[in-house]
Amino acid sequence: MKIGKLLLLLCVFTVPVSLAGCTSEKTDTAGHEEGHDHDHDHDHGEAGPHGGHLIELGEEAYHLEWTHDDEAKALTFYVLDGAAKQEVKIPAENLQINVTVGDETKSWNVPAVRADGEDTTALFETNDPDVFALLSDDETKATIDVEIEDKPYQGEIEHHHHGHSH
Repeated sequence: MKIGKLLLLLCVFTVPVSLAGCTSEKTDTAGHEEGHDHDHDHDHGEAGPHGGHLIELGEEAYHLEWTHDDEAKALTFYVLDGAAKQEVKIPAENLQINVTVGDETKSWNVPAVRADGEDTTALFETNDPDVFALLSDDETKATIDVEIEDKPYQGEIEHHHHGHSH
């Protein structure tokens, strides 16, 4: 009999607490939604200005945005500023992708794409099918190296899954 009362008391006290928890969570979420546009410069789940995936370089010093063309098996990288909004043109000849599978690491250069007469660019592109396949594989650990203003940066290329309907 005492156990029954104890359980009843526990239920009575648990319900208001969980309801209060739900209510405050909803308030927090709604509050977060209102300020949603203002602090997402640092949310790397967001897409970059070209609709690609963001890679942080340094501590928010710069970003790389990468897009992939599944038909052409092409990877395109853009150098962006710390807020991941504006392109940053650099004189680098290429970016370097380092892919580790098991104990073996291989590196590939991603050449700069420059307009005629330009000696800087924010655009780098490769259509090497091997690199494309490796970056699409879950088992792969990949990083990318770039030098900006004589300082080397390295970022991790995270895997993003897309349905085959794209």
